[in-house]
Amino acid sequence: MKRLNATSCIATALLLLAFGEYAFAVSNDYSASINLAVNRWLAVQKSSGFMPYGFDFLEGEEFEPITMSAANLTRQAGTASVLADYYALTKDQRTRPVIQRFLRAFGRYSLPIGKNWMQTLVENFHLLSMPFGRYKIHAALNRFGLLYETTGPGKVLSPNADYSKAYTGAVALALLTELRYSQTSGDTSFADLRHAWLEGLIGLRIPGDGFRQIPTSIDATPYFDGEAWLALAQYHRAFPQDRRVNEFLADVDAALMKKYGGAFKIDFFHWGTMAAAARYADTKEKKFLDFIKAQTGSFLDRKKDHVDNDNNCYSVEGVADALGALLSAGEGGGELAKQAMGWVATEMRKAKQLQIQPGQNEIVFSNARVIAPRMQEFSGSFRSGIYTANTQVDFTAHCVSAMVKLKKYNETSSGK
Repeated sequence: MKRLNATSCIATALLLLAFGEYAFAVSNDYSASINLAVNRWLAVQKSSGFMPYGFDFLEGEEFEPITMSAANLTRQAGTASVLADYYALTKDQRTRPVIQRFLRAFGRYSLPIGKNWMQTLVENFHLLSMPFGRYKIHAALNRFGLLYETTGPGKVLSPNADYSKAYTGAVALALLTELRYSQTSGDTSFADLRHAWLEGLIGLRIPGDGFRQIPTSIDATPYFDGEAWLALAQYHRAFPQDRRVNEFLADVDAALMKKYGGAFKIDFFHWGTMAAAARYADTKEKKFLDFIKAQTGSFLDRKKDHVDNDNNCYSVEGVADALGALLSAGEGGGELAKQAMGWVATEMRKAKQLQIQPGQNEIVFSNARVIAPRMQEFSGSFRSGIYTANTQVDFTAHCVSAMVKLKKYNETSSGK
C-alpha cells in the first residue's frame, strides 16, 4: 500500500473538517469501481466499434443486438466521451484503441450537412425561434428545402441515412470524445472528423437560442442544448486561439444562460452545469459561477425529502462539477457545497449497490430474490435502479463519469 504524503493527509483532513460525514464522496478513490466498469468495456466492445446497448435480466434479452436506434447511437457517443475522460485522467493506454474504434464507427455513421445562403438568411431573421405559427413555418421551410443541405462541410451522426434520426446530441458527444482523446494522446488522425462535427454542430444552432434537435426540426431540446454547449466549451479549451468559435461560444453562453437561468429544466441541468463549470474553469468569470450556483441550488431544492431509488449518476456528474467550481472559487465550505456533498454521498452509496460485482448472479430485495445467471457476464455494469433488473450502457457511463470527476477533484485537492 502506498504511503500518503503530507499534502495528501492535510487535504483529507481539510475535507473531513469541511464536509464531516460526507467527505468520503470526494475523498473516496473509486478506483476499484471504475476499473471494474472499464475492464468490462475493454472486453465486450463489438467489431462494429460499439458496446452492447443493454440487457434485461428478467427477460434474458439484449437490447438492440443487431440494430441501432438514434438513442442508442447518442448513448454510445456519450459512453465514448466518458472513456476518453477516463483516458485523460489515467493515461491508461489499453483504452486508446477502444476509443479509436469508437471514433471510426462514428465516422461511418456520419452524414454530410450544410446550408445555403437562403437558409442562412431565414435563420438571421429569427424565423426558427418565432413563438407562433411554428408548425406552418416548419412546413414551409421543409417544403422549400430550407432546413438543411445534404452536402457541405459539416457532418451529423445518424443510425441510417435518415436526417430525421440525426440527433444533435450524438454529434456533440462524438466531438467531445475526439477532443478529449486527441488532447490526451496527441493523435491527430481524426482531425478531419473533428472539424466536420464542429461544423455540423455550428450549423444546427438557432440564432439567439439553443440547437435544433435534428436537422429536420426547428425545435431545441434541453438535453441537446447542454451537450452541444459542453462540446463547444471543450473545443474552446483545446483551441483557445480559434476566434470564430470563441465568438460563437460567447453568444451560446449568453443565450443558454438566459434561457435556462430563468426556467430550471431538469433535462438541461447536468449537461448545462458541466458546460458552465468548464467555462468557469477557463475564464473565472463570475457569471458562470453564479449560473452554476443557481442551477445546483434549484436542483437540490427539488431533491429535498425525496426518496429516489433510481440510478442518478447522470445528475451526480453535474453536481460533481458544481462542487469542483465551488472549491475552485473558495466556497467549498459554504452551505450550498455542503448540501451538494450530502446529496452526492447518498447517491454514491446507492451507486455502489447498483454495480454488478464479479460472480454476482442474483438481486436480493426485501421480499424477493431474483436469480439471473447471466448477470455474472456483466460484472462492472450498473443497473438502472435499486428495484430493477436491467442495465444499459449509458447508466454505466454516467456512473463512471461521476466517479472519474470525484476522483479527479480528490487528486487535485491532494496535490497529486
